[in-house]
Amino acid sequence: MKNIKKYVGIFMLTVALLVSMVIPTTAANITVDGGAEGAQYAAFKLLNATDGGDGKYAYTLNDNYAAILAAVTGETEEADIVAYISAFEDDADGIKAFASDVYEAIVEADIAADYTANENVFADVAQGYYLIAETALANTADTYSLVMLDTKGDENITVTTKEGIPTVEKEVKEKNDTTGEESWGEHADYDIGDTIPYRLTGTVSEKYADYKSYYYSFVDTMVTGLTYNQDAKVSINGVDVTAYFIIEETEDGFTATANLKEVDTEVEELTIDANSTIVVEYTCTLNDSAVIGAEGNDNEVYIEYENNPNHEGDGNVETPDKPGEDTPEDDEDGPSESEKEVAIVFTFEGIVNKVDKDGALAGAGFTLYKKVINEWEEVKTFEASEATTFNFKGLDAGEYKLSETTVPEGYNRCDDFAFEVVATYDETTEPATLTDLKIMSGEYEFDSFTIDVSAGTFTTDVLNVSGSELPSTGGIGTYIFIIGGSVLVVAALVLLITKKRMSNEG
Repeated sequence: MKNIKKYVGIFMLTVALLVSMVIPTTAANITVDGGAEGAQYAAFKLLNATDGGDGKYAYTLNDNYAAILAAVTGETEEADIVAYISAFEDDADGIKAFASDVYEAIVEADIAADYTANENVFADVAQGYYLIAETALANTADTYSLVMLDTKGDENITVTTKEGIPTVEKEVKEKNDTTGEESWGEHADYDIGDTIPYRLTGTVSEKYADYKSYYYSFVDTMVTGLTYNQDAKVSINGVDVTAYFIIEETEDGFTATANLKEVDTEVEELTIDANSTIVVEYTCTLNDSAVIGAEGNDNEVYIEYENNPNHEGDGNVETPDKPGEDTPEDDEDGPSESEKEVAIVFTFEGIVNKVDKDGALAGAGFTLYKKVINEWEEVKTFEASEATTFNFKGLDAGEYKLSETTVPEGYNRCDDFAFEVVATYDETTEPATLTDLKIMSGEYEFDSFTIDVSAGTFTTDVLNVSGSELPSTGGIGTYIFIIGGSVLVVAALVLLITKKRMSNEG
């Protein structure tokens, strides 16, 4: 009996020791957050984890990746490989580079993932040290992400990817010819024949430092009413890098393309990082094909950019290394695209009908002038002919003066007629929309004009009279004359009362 108790005691002690030496590790659920909806992810367990208790874990190599880890770290012993990886604890840049090298080797070796995510969740994965890779992009703007993760006994873990998607902004310069004021925005109005300045501002990925190659291209397109003047200039952080960009005219615009990593290497005074901006400035001419009115004349841009940190460039600044260029049949190898940004330019048309009291009147000629910094500049002249309607096409907002330069025989000449074109826009839409068009004289709106906001036209009749009759042009609203008449009536009453008082006093 004494021996049985002795053996039982030994057995129980052995079990207790075994339990204390091996603490089972729990499975983990890993949720990937921050990525584009629809992206696909894979998890590669580089190291196995064993819970040693008291928050201490032991790591061993996963045989599937032992050769790759040995090659990347340059170490041959398991303990040395684990120590090499552990040394990255406070080195964010180092671990990013390590993850990139490991994943590149995994792809080359064509090793299947240990786990794939279902709706961005890896369920019940074994404890370990993981490389989580985005294997399929969700949309044309997405970028590939890599995440290193140590589960360390946690049951539910959320990792946030950093997409760092580049953006682009497109602006057009608005210039008030009358006042000389200028401003940048997403809409403007111009005269046909004017030169229009544009500005594109692009950003790079927040993960720019992780990339080995960085293809970057502005793709700018414009409607037929805009003519590109082949004068694009490119700068990065204020440094002129036009010579290092390939600028090519296309059928409906142009592209400006470079590999930013190679530009950074070539230009000594330039350092490109995640905070850098790439600016393209150029001009277009508003030509005779310009659309008049609310439809406007669009000019849009998007950027194509590198989405894969593992893509290699050839180091030649003259060959930007477009992803997928060598394998165009594989869409996944191509660059990503930013959202499109639009700037819009409007232009208007003034229509003058020459009439007398009986209707249309031929034989008149007109010149339209525009006020440019306190000087009247000729816009267009119509010589006398049989025409009775005069179309002044392609005008922007500002102050104008209409002058009858040829008077039909037997008629009196009309006085010069000054007016201001005022346009109103809704800037909350994309692109901005024309909402109103008025013809003004100071604070007062002319009521003799017919306005068609959609067509962008303002039309008026100019009346000639003969003999001793007085001529007239389009007039300010009738309420002005009502006010004027009222003032005269009041003045007459005051004068009459004053005279009566003086008569009674006499």
